[in-house]
Amino acid sequence: MRNVAFTVDVEQDAPHQLNTWHGMERGLPALLDLLSKHDIRATFFVTGETAKKFPRLISKIVKEHEVGCHGYKHERFDKLSAKEQLPRIETATKILTKIVKQRVPGFRAPNFRPSIHTFAALEQLGYVYDASNACYRIGPDPKPYGLVEIQNTWPSSLLRLPPGFSTRVLRLCLAALPLTVLDYHPWELVKMRNIRFDCRFSTGDIALQRLDKIFKYLLERKCKFVLMRDVAKEKLASRGRP
Repeated sequence: MRNVAFTVDVEQDAPHQLNTWHGMERGLPALLDLLSKHDIRATFFVTGETAKKFPRLISKIVKEHEVGCHGYKHERFDKLSAKEQLPRIETATKILTKIVKQRVPGFRAPNFRPSIHTFAALEQLGYVYDASNACYRIGPDPKPYGLVEIQNTWPSSLLRLPPGFSTRVLRLCLAALPLTVLDYHPWELVKMRNIRFDCRFSTGDIALQRLDKIFKYLLERKCKFVLMRDVAKEKLASRGRP
């Protein structure tokens, strides 16, 4: 059996290209319904700004899924100083903790762009794991800061490609990796226009249909969907840490 972690970055629509929230208003409910249909639990990395604007939706997410932190606003952490990063992460953490009423164990930097200052702030705030690096975009190492590292495997656009192609790539990942980490965004389930091609192609209803097929494909192959916090817990246990 191969493990798959389905992760969702919860933010405004196509950050820095749009200032709308259609993904939260329409995309997120559709995604939650799809996850419920397949009985899949996921990890949602939420910005503090989003949680502050949509607290009821975040409260709904945490009833079935894991909630992690995605910073306060969707900004490049590798371009922020240490002095700027800590208060942003701390503010987001406080907002999320108040809403979900439990510890927020994991963090993912927007755009998969952390810096060593990011990890220092996470260590100070008691985070358990970091999911800010990706196999296709390696960044600084969070492990010296006491954090478990869980890298993303493929960008979300892979899951919007025709299933005949995306499933071939997934088959290779499942064969080669003990854990395949997939990421997604609620706004991808809403038709995007007037933005970069890689962010707008096959968005909306077709994205929902293709994601449905991807879930069916993975479940038919007896993949086990896991939460990122449980992956981190197992990694710590293998090191002899509680």
